[in-house]
Amino acid sequence: MVGRPKEFDEEEALKRAMEVFWSHGYEAASVQDLLDAMGINRGSLYGTFGDKHALFTAAIDHYGRTVTRGIEDSLDGSGSPLGNIRKLLGRMAVLAADDKCRGCLATNTVIELAPHDPKVAEAVKSLLLRVEKAFQRALERAVECGELSGDVNPRALARFLSCTLQGLVVMGKAEAGRSTIKDIVSVTLSAVA
Repeated sequence: MVGRPKEFDEEEALKRAMEVFWSHGYEAASVQDLLDAMGINRGSLYGTFGDKHALFTAAIDHYGRTVTRGIEDSLDGSGSPLGNIRKLLGRMAVLAADDKCRGCLATNTVIELAPHDPKVAEAVKSLLLRVEKAFQRALERAVECGELSGDVNPRALARFLSCTLQGLVVMGKAEAGRSTIKDIVSVTLSAVA
């Protein structure tokens, strides 16, 4: 016996669920909010994704495949490694200075769920580590091509940049303002000059 074919785009529904969780957090996102955004019914939700927690875990995975992957691609791109870092920080500064900044889904999740949910904690830790490793690769290339001194510790500097990136979006979510964001980026860029 063959089940009915799905009448919705699973990837699009997952993207919409990710957006709801990103905007509201896990606890504040009701199942009805998710159903409305995804354009599906409860049976489709549970049959395709499982319960709310399983959907959230899938949304975190989707975030990794899209948003985190985009950061990695930016830092791993061709051209100047330091130029790639500057461009990424510039883009993140624009997002952080926006009045509607939602922060980073991974960072928001670390604060909201990770202390109580080991599975989610491991998933977001992995995403944050991927960003750190992408910074490290860019910095190692910058040393190789002479943009940075060989005395630089790429791993330590990557950790600083990764932390700063997360801090930028936290400050943006706290509506710190353009001047504060500009100061953070300026000081950060001086560390890689």
